[in-house]
Amino acid sequence: MKYLCFINGVKVDERSIEETQTQNIDRIRQLASHAIQSVGLDEATQQNAALGIYPPERCEAIKSYIAACRNEYLRCKTLILSSQTNDEADAVQFVAPSVPEGL
Repeated sequence: MKYLCFINGVKVDERSIEETQTQNIDRIRQLASHAIQSVGLDEATQQNAALGIYPPERCEAIKSYIAACRNEYLRCKTLILSSQTNDEADAVQFVAPSVPEGL
């Protein structure tokens, strides 16, 4: 969410870089969680995979996808925290990993 105002017809972003980074990290975290949940990996399924209840191939596919989402989140977080401007932080995009077979 951007906080913009116009002064003499010029768009001004009123957020500090720290506020912008925090907002964007939260946004990326939500996108990562949504990517995991949207492929049917609710908390119970994740726990079952961690406990090895499913066949080994499925457990590995689930763990692999969650790890890929986490790696993408960490990539984005690093870019956001290293950004020098609000526009740079806002430009960081989460790219959901491809869903492995056997999920």
